Amino acid sequence: MNDINETKKNNLTEYADYLMKIAVLKTNNICDAEDLVQDTLLVALAYLHSGRSIDNIKSWLSSVLDRKFYDGIRRKYRKPIVSINIIAEPAEETELYEAVEKSDDAENIRRCVSMLTKNYREVIIRHYMNGESVRDIAKGLNIPENTVKSRLFTGRRHIGKEFEMENYTKQSYQPETLWIGCTGEEGLNGEPSSLVGNDKIKMNLLILAYEKPVTIPELAGAIGIPTAYVEPIVEDFIKGELMGRIGDKVYTDFIITGEKERLEYLDAQLEVAEKTYREIWEIIDSGLAELRKQDYYKIQRESARLKLESHFVIRTVQQAVNSVRNEACGGLEPFSDYKRRPDGGKWYAIGNRYPDNYDNAKSRHIPYGINGEWGHGVFDFLDTRFLTLNDYDTVLCRAHKLYHPISKESAIKMLYSIYTENKDAFSAVDKRCLDSIDEFVKMGYLSKDADGKPTCEVPVISAKERDIHYALTEKYISEIAVRFNGEFMALMKNHRKIPSHVKSFLKWQRYDKCCCYLPMAVILAAKENGLYDNASAAVYIAYEK
Repeated sequence: MNDINETKKNNLTEYADYLMKIAVLKTNNICDAEDLVQDTLLVALAYLHSGRSIDNIKSWLSSVLDRKFYDGIRRKYRKPIVSINIIAEPAEETELYEAVEKSDDAENIRRCVSMLTKNYREVIIRHYMNGESVRDIAKGLNIPENTVKSRLFTGRRHIGKEFEMENYTKQSYQPETLWIGCTGEEGLNGEPSSLVGNDKIKMNLLILAYEKPVTIPELAGAIGIPTAYVEPIVEDFIKGELMGRIGDKVYTDFIITGEKERLEYLDAQLEVAEKTYREIWEIIDSGLAELRKQDYYKIQRESARLKLESHFVIRTVQQAVNSVRNEACGGLEPFSDYKRRPDGGKWYAIGNRYPDNYDNAKSRHIPYGINGEWGHGVFDFLDTRFLTLNDYDTVLCRAHKLYHPISKESAIKMLYSIYTENKDAFSAVDKRCLDSIDEFVKMGYLSKDADGKPTCEVPVISAKERDIHYALTEKYISEIAVRFNGEFMALMKNHRKIPSHVKSFLKWQRYDKCCCYLPMAVILAAKENGLYDNASAAVYIAYEK
């Protein structure tokens, strides 16, 4: 029976001329007749697709056309119509037609209409659901009648294709999470991450358009959402420059990293860390000895000194590896060359995708990630012209969780107010920040005495002292990078392949996963083997007066 139906579906157009003669007699309008015939054939396609059979297809099609014609008149005048010319329908065929109208196939056709782009969807809805003529649609949309007919024809063709396909993807029933970060300077409203936020639909549209350019209806079909709801999201992405357009297709225009890419290079980095960590730590120990001689280090509280040491260690090892990475990619693009975005920022987005119910605890790469060095500034606060807070987030100290839901700006103001013992300045601090003081104590940013009075445990240095600190790290960064250039460079040979349509990324991003886990792997190897025992937050505040 299915083979017979497939044959009938393929041969439906053979009856087009026969149906056209009947339709012209009924409508007295060639355009309306064409639409009536094509609509009749679409119903037949849906009926046969449901698996039912039709014994006398010519007679059945005639009955459907008659019913469609008079249904159209009823919609137009909103009242019953009686005609002596109506062709009687056998009871069985009437029941068959009504079965199609009430079946899941009819609902599927409505779903297919929702997946059309606006140009096609609009004329299909106006003509078939609202009963407007081709002439009225053309007048209402201020387009030629031939354009309306062309869109109706193309729309019906797309509906037919959509009806035959099950194109939902995993994103429609098991959406992934996509976290957006950036390198550079965020936009005025926190772009690019604010363009996506916590919206799973937006996240998965970006994921679906990453590997290759796709049409908006394809995106809508893959995620199982009508095109009308997808179109404005995509337009916002294009305006915000997270997406680009090629003809009628769109694509995600930044690098997205999945679990496969995160794990692909991990083992090679762990092997290099195991081979090199002892010699690297000999250099780090020399650097720490020199750091401890600096006046800006000596004047700090003991816990603040440990934080400066932690910052020195993480920055030195990470930047030593990154300097070889930068050599491999041909050098870093200067910030002055970063693309200025419509939101006022100068950034390149970075995306990390995670499957549904992703378990951090079971992922091998998590302990080796380094997030930062984050920096944030505050102008004209208390006795300073400018305040900055810089820190790293690592497995040794998950510092960045302090800034959710409070702002980093409020955290800086609170910490500096406590450091200067300026109680009046607390009025400028977000109440949520003050309510989170115990969390700052747990993280080691603050301590409390017996009376509950807080003390700042974050090192505070001048801008000049910060420059001395960074110059010291650069000295040992260079020594490590030169001594282990061969070992580090070997990791860069098989850098990532980025989809050819993706253009908005920096050269170093091709090589990042080749080496990003190596710095912390070296530090953890040293820690596990008794060469390093500092688990303090890598953080400092710098001021300029």
